[in-house]
This record gives sequence, C-alpha cells and structure tokens, in this order.
Amino acid sequence: MNPKNFRKPSSDGLVPRLRLRFLPAWALMAVTAAMLGGCQLLPPATADATRFFVLSGPTLAETTTTAEHGHLQLGLRQVELPDYLRTTKSMVVRAGANEIRYQDYARWAEPLEAGVNRVLKNCLLAVPEVRGVDAHPMRGDVARDYDIAVRIIRCEGVVLADGGNGARFEATYKLTTTDGSGRQIASGVYQSPPASWDGKDFSALAQLLSDAVTGLGEKIATDLPK
Repeated sequence: MNPKNFRKPSSDGLVPRLRLRFLPAWALMAVTAAMLGGCQLLPPATADATRFFVLSGPTLAETTTTAEHGHLQLGLRQVELPDYLRTTKSMVVRAGANEIRYQDYARWAEPLEAGVNRVLKNCLLAVPEVRGVDAHPMRGDVARDYDIAVRIIRCEGVVLADGGNGARFEATYKLTTTDGSGRQIASGVYQSPPASWDGKDFSALAQLLSDAVTGLGEKIATDLPK
C-alpha cells in the first residue's frame, strides 16, 4: 500500500459519535433539558392581580317602604368630579398637597360619579318626607319639587404627615327650586370625620368612602323642607 494514500480516521467523525453514544444517562438528560429550555420563548402566564370595588350604602329594599309615604319629589343632578377623579377608574391616594398616586391594581368597578349618585339616591329615598328621586339622567316626565346638585372635592385615600394612612371625602351641595327661578333654598359643605386604614386594604378604603357618601346623603336630608 502506498503510504501516501493512507488516511487517518477523522477526529470529528466516528470518535465524537461514539463519545455521545456512551455519555452517562444523567448527562444526556442535562443536554435535553438545556435544549428544551432554550425553546421557552414566552414567559409563564400570571394571574391578573387587579381588584374592583363599588361604593355601598342603603339598598332599594331598605328604602321602598319609606318612599311610599313621602310627599317630596327630588331631582338629583349629575355629580361633578375634579378631572383627576373623573378621567380614571383607578382608586386614588394623595401624598402631600400635590402628589396623586393612581392605584393600577385597585379600581372602581363603575364611574365614581355613578357610584356616588347611586348611594345618594338610596340615602334620600330613606328619608320619610321623600316620595321619589329622579336621578341623572333625569327622565323629564316627573314633576320635581327640588333639584340637588353635588360637587365632589375629594374622594380618596391620603398619606398622613405622621406616615399613617387615612380616607378623605369632601363635597358641596345645593338645593334649588324647579319653578324656573333657580332659587337656592339650602347649601352646605360636608367633610367626612377623620378615618384611618392600613394603606393596603383597598376594600377597607372603599368602605370608608362609602360611609362618607352616606354621611353626605344624611347631611342633605337635614336641609330638605319638611
């Protein structure tokens, strides 16, 4: 045989195949896991942590019997909100005089003005002198004795100066005639009593703000003509 025609076995041919063939089982499992892991392109799905809340107050079942015997028919106009509350469904926590923190994972399940309107309507229907409440959007086919306009100034959680957390609610209201003169017969400012919460339980904050709206309804009721 001509020595010039003799070729040595390729170092990247048979030998590597033999080496792979005789790898220990644990090594083959490690290689397979690494290859499969490289194919995991999408992150694992996570549950949505967002929670939704509503304002609560007297229910219609609790006010129906009382309303049947009243004599006043009221109109409840659309509740006014500052833009920073009206343009979001996120619950709001105020830090200091100027900082507003929107809570991405704690949201109102309905527009805040709709929730305030609903609670106020039920509060007013619980008043013995009230026969009915035509709330926004008003039907227009029911004669009303008085109209009520409410403007919310604050409805939010707040970081206190001492580092604690509280709830703050403030609103103004006006009671006017419906005879075309727009005569104002009553008005007032309502501020909820100081209340604290832990800064984490937004269900507790929703309940504190619900209590505050109910307090506003009770304050308006005291100014209704008897």
